[in-house]
Amino acid sequence: MLWLYFLTSFILTAIILFILWKIGGIGKYVEDHNKPTPRKVAVGGGVAVILVTTSLYIMFGMIVKSDFYITYSVAGMIILAFFIGLYDDLKSIRKWKKVPILGIAALPIVVTNFIAEADLWQPTILGINFSIWYWLFIIPIVVAGFANGGNVIAGYDGMETGIYTLISLLYLIIGYLLNSQITIILSGVLLFSLIAMLIYNWSPSKMLLGNVGSFAISATLGIIPLIEHFEIVLPIVFAPHIIEVLLQIKYTRKIKYDVFGDVDEKGIIHNKYGIKSIIHWIISWGNMTEKKVTMAMLSIEALLCAVAFFVWYTIYFMF
Repeated sequence: MLWLYFLTSFILTAIILFILWKIGGIGKYVEDHNKPTPRKVAVGGGVAVILVTTSLYIMFGMIVKSDFYITYSVAGMIILAFFIGLYDDLKSIRKWKKVPILGIAALPIVVTNFIAEADLWQPTILGINFSIWYWLFIIPIVVAGFANGGNVIAGYDGMETGIYTLISLLYLIIGYLLNSQITIILSGVLLFSLIAMLIYNWSPSKMLLGNVGSFAISATLGIIPLIEHFEIVLPIVFAPHIIEVLLQIKYTRKIKYDVFGDVDEKGIIHNKYGIKSIIHWIISWGNMTEKKVTMAMLSIEALLCAVAFFVWYTIYFMF
């Protein structure tokens, strides 16, 4: 039965993306900095991913009553993050305001937990029970932190969506090994929706995800491991994002920079800022086109996902 959700997720996302592509996404276009010839790309592919995933989560909750509260609260979180991302794409929110604002997206989970008959899931991290403080502080911090930091490695065709896809695949595999229906449905529906998005986002990209999608997707990827307590994978799979945030904190006060470089007529990207980003480091390898930069970053992420799986599997099954 679950594979029907996955297939539906892929097909519906592909259909909506085609429509969005034809109408120009959410009406915003951004400059593609990584091509020899400048061009503009529509923003808003995340609309399709969010619309499909939330609809299927709610549908699943209606059918499988045991997971009703979790699927509905996660869907509510996604919807709030979606609207915050939409506003940010269209109007722009200052960086220092995004973290507290995105914390609001945690409200559906926090409120649902208190109106449910019991905790949505055990309020523990690495075996430590945080009781009520887990819901009042840790969940909002996780939602705000991952929603705001999950898109710091982006700007190259297929990179952001590809990273989300790899992490979702890891979660799906872990879900099957744990025989966790809720983990399987949350990660599987998201995975197949992202695969459809990746088709439109791969170089040369037809549509960008946008914050309208990245905020909600990143928050979801931060929450899923908490449900079945495999949060040990989070600092591993999001290690590049953690490093990137630290680099931004260090350098953005001193100099204004971005993750792009100078592109020559052959499409080779040349570093112009030094090493102030993980992407700058990859560019510095030399002879790197946009596709090569993306593939390098996805290879790093795939390796991190493999390490995360090994660490989790060792701890869960060996001890």
